[in-house]
Amino acid sequence: MNYQSNLFANRLLICPLLLALTLWAMPARAENQPSLNLTTAIERTLLQSPQLQQFPYQQRALEAQKRHAGLPPNPQLQADLENVLGTGQSRGLSGAELTLSLSQLIEMGDKRLKRVDLVDARSSQLQQDFERQRLDTLSDVAARYLQALRVDALLTWNQRRIQIEQQALAVIQQRASAGAVGQADVLRMQLLLERSESRQQQLNGERKLAYQQLAASWGDEVDFAQLEGQLQQLQSLPEQETLEQAILSSPAFLQTHSLIRLREAQLRLSEAKSTADFSFGAGIRRLEGQNDNALVFSFSMPLQLYDRNQGNIAAAHADYEAGILQQQLTQTELRMALLEIYQAMLNNHQQIDRLQEKLVPLTQELLKQTETGYQTGQYNVLQWIDAQIESFSVERDLIEAQTAVHLQLLELERLTGMPLSRSIFTASYQE
Repeated sequence: MNYQSNLFANRLLICPLLLALTLWAMPARAENQPSLNLTTAIERTLLQSPQLQQFPYQQRALEAQKRHAGLPPNPQLQADLENVLGTGQSRGLSGAELTLSLSQLIEMGDKRLKRVDLVDARSSQLQQDFERQRLDTLSDVAARYLQALRVDALLTWNQRRIQIEQQALAVIQQRASAGAVGQADVLRMQLLLERSESRQQQLNGERKLAYQQLAASWGDEVDFAQLEGQLQQLQSLPEQETLEQAILSSPAFLQTHSLIRLREAQLRLSEAKSTADFSFGAGIRRLEGQNDNALVFSFSMPLQLYDRNQGNIAAAHADYEAGILQQQLTQTELRMALLEIYQAMLNNHQQIDRLQEKLVPLTQELLKQTETGYQTGQYNVLQWIDAQIESFSVERDLIEAQTAVHLQLLELERLTGMPLSRSIFTASYQE
């Protein structure tokens, strides 16, 4: 099994967006017509998304850097030849002194360990960056899936509107033929029907574009004819306290935490570089003039008269403090964003309840009464058309409000990185 397959297998079950949205993927497959559910869309995105394919290569690069950071300095072999090609006793090689020595740089201040810690911190930050990018990518594909479902719902809504307007036009034409109404009534309804048919053509184009954008999430062409799911399947509203507690484990907050760890590792390495290293060497010297051999030893270290690394330490310390402030700012911004989305979601839930319980029944009754009244001559065609427009306007408001609730839930899960409807997922998954 390759890395991408392992990545999918390890992360699919903990994917918050998948947990929250799999309920849309209820079986609704039409015979001999391929359909797509959200689970498949997320799976294909995880395996094929171009944005997620870079992570394994970046991770391998950091693993190579870690191996390099953990290596000690190489020993140094040095050869010195002195007192040669001179005059007198140093003529030719008669007075030559040949020294062969081996020296080793000894790093002080745990520099090697701190280099490894720095690479580990970079790896942790890369992992958090990937987690955030993964959630953003899955949130994007889920939002595209949702927008495509919205267009499908609007197509169904508008097709039903066309059918009602066609029936109304037939009634008006019959009354016009009988001389009960004028031709202007026929023309008004024909105009309304033409606009609805034009809207249907436009929605068909939007549907094609929405499907193309969805397939682009995994870098492929559209190979499905319809989507599974219904906008009416709304999630329950999460608890506000649960959302606020989730801030400390959110991808954005954890990303700032990994950034602080990285800057702390950079600070520790900068401080370690202020500790002087020393070199120790040993070798053998050949004295050609005396025909003798001798051992030589060497030791060297810089004199720390000036700390030439103090600027780097000050800069690293400033970056570390800035990271702490950024984490506090991120926590505040997350809390405000979550509260804002939560309130908007609450408002939309209330709007949906009002539309379903009061406005939709009222407009349907108004449409029914107006249609009956028109046929008996109590109402004119404008009153009937107004009732139709009002009824379909309320139904579209319901579709838009349902879409908004789903999008807001997606945004909450993207920000918190946690599932908000695990029980619903479990039930639909087991089915």
